[in-house]
Amino acid sequence: MTSERLVIKIGTNVLTQANKQLDFNAIHHIVEQIGVLRGQGHKVMLVTSGAAGAGASLADYGREKNPLVRRMMMTAVGQSRLMQIYSDFFREYHIVTAQALLTRSDFADRSHYLNVRNVFEGLLRAGVLPIINENDVVTSEALTFGDNDYLAAAVASMIGAHRMFLLTTADGFYMGGDPAGKRGAILLPEVHEITHEMWDSCEAVIAEGGRGGMLSKLQSVEMATSFGIQAYIASGREPEAVPRIMAGESIGTLFHPRAKRLKSYRQWLRIGARISGKLIVDDGAADALHNDKSLLPAGIAKVEGTFQNGDVVEIFNRDREKLGVGRVNFSANDLQAIIDGTTTAGRSQEAIHKDRLLMVG
Repeated sequence: MTSERLVIKIGTNVLTQANKQLDFNAIHHIVEQIGVLRGQGHKVMLVTSGAAGAGASLADYGREKNPLVRRMMMTAVGQSRLMQIYSDFFREYHIVTAQALLTRSDFADRSHYLNVRNVFEGLLRAGVLPIINENDVVTSEALTFGDNDYLAAAVASMIGAHRMFLLTTADGFYMGGDPAGKRGAILLPEVHEITHEMWDSCEAVIAEGGRGGMLSKLQSVEMATSFGIQAYIASGREPEAVPRIMAGESIGTLFHPRAKRLKSYRQWLRIGARISGKLIVDDGAADALHNDKSLLPAGIAKVEGTFQNGDVVEIFNRDREKLGVGRVNFSANDLQAIIDGTTTAGRSQEAIHKDRLLMVG
């Protein structure tokens, strides 16, 4: 069997019981599957939720009135408990674990992104299992992924995963909505293209205890498949679900990759690069960009925002349709000076080189 890189994401409701306490049998079941996969030679990374649930019963948080701070407190207490449980169970399979708590800012800065990737690569080479969660204690609205579904896709892209598994309480993706509340909902065994009807089928209601829901899972899958990663939505309660899928059995919903893998730099631009400004380009520049050309200052009609050389900006045409994102070689002030004609310095240089550009529209 060929060794593959796998990212497995476990939702909160898979790991907890109806009373919101951790389900140790469910956790052990996940650990057992990863032990089997590692024994087959696969390199696995685990993205896990459940820290808040793990900490919910360990202290009295009632005096804290701010619900966000209260959740952060539960997460701070529960994260170490959750890791202890994982470590104890994985020790049965002689697997050493490593904890990684990430925020979106770790993906936004290119140097941070490369540092994290290098650490993950080193851990995988050393035979260590990375266990990843969002660092809820320090996240703000600007820094958060929002849920671990997006984080799983970002990690899968970062390490060049072959497959991503989103394990949830649903049996897969249902066309027509949640089968528990919608008659006629149909489980899709395979998806080659995500359609408008599929987006419409996503439930707006998020399962109690979690933060994702099927909408965030479909968004995660869309991102992963656009990077050439095979993705699955399946039940985390199904016995040996992931090893059986790896053996060729049809379980849950398989989403086929939609494209060839992007180069690593362009994946970073898509996933987490922090946007610092906007460039509005003329029709000639828009055509050149669509023909895989670099962006020259002469093609820029307007500069918006404050950014420096090396920052990432969005690119729009005159109709305000987004064309792409790229890493700019000038500051906003220098580009504006070239457009105004107050300087000719740098006018013949690329504002954004084609290798530092990702077209999205």
